[in-house]
Amino acid sequence: MKADYKTDTGKQRKHNEDSLIVDAKRDIFIVADGMGGHRAGEMASRIAVEVVYDYLLASADQTSGGKNIHELLRTALFKAHDAIMASTINNLPLKGMGTTLVIMIIRGNRAYICHVGDSRAYLIRYEDIKMVTKDQTVGEYVVRHKKMRTEEVPRKFWHTLTQAVGVSKKIVPESKDFELRTGDILLLCSDGLSDMLSDKELFGIIKKNRDKNFDDTARILVETANKKGGSDNISVVLVEYKRVKAEAERTSFSFN
Repeated sequence: MKADYKTDTGKQRKHNEDSLIVDAKRDIFIVADGMGGHRAGEMASRIAVEVVYDYLLASADQTSGGKNIHELLRTALFKAHDAIMASTINNLPLKGMGTTLVIMIIRGNRAYICHVGDSRAYLIRYEDIKMVTKDQTVGEYVVRHKKMRTEEVPRKFWHTLTQAVGVSKKIVPESKDFELRTGDILLLCSDGLSDMLSDKELFGIIKKNRDKNFDDTARILVETANKKGGSDNISVVLVEYKRVKAEAERTSFSFN
């Protein structure tokens, strides 16, 4: 397993409210994009990644089966939600703080991903890039439920979250898992990257630089997002999956 990351304040923000954890030894990867102002947003994202990570470490023996893993990830998100909510009680300056959250763990040859908000997970396989998560935004909601066509959706709807960890009264995490193939690259990112670069641009940069160290590839992704405006904090996690045994026959994307 090869993994690396980069996080950057961006060109238009004074503080970085993103937080992330990359534990390649235990195959745990987390990205959070905080909101609610500098101190509050930074605190919310930090609380979220730390609570999730600590819970996953403490529950490592419960990750033997797929159903258990999905439940484990959702529980981790609920615990992060409760921790942020608890930290705002009797603390007016922190009221309304929250965060997006995307978690990925790899067990055997499967990736398990759970998220709330619009921080994303992508799978790059062969000559394709696939967005694994679906943004939990008003724009995505109205299109998915056929209330509006994509071209009719106001721009602000694509940036308005339908739920966030620590903010919404109730959160409904979305999770999925899929089989990995040797050479698959997984990308987790905050919207500071995905708002600046299209899927095609992301794929092009990763493909062009895949023989380099991931540190370089992550840096190039961040630099490119900044060159295109850098309107938000930017966080990038790159993971390449390598299987020990010979690969089975080539397959296309498959998601549960």
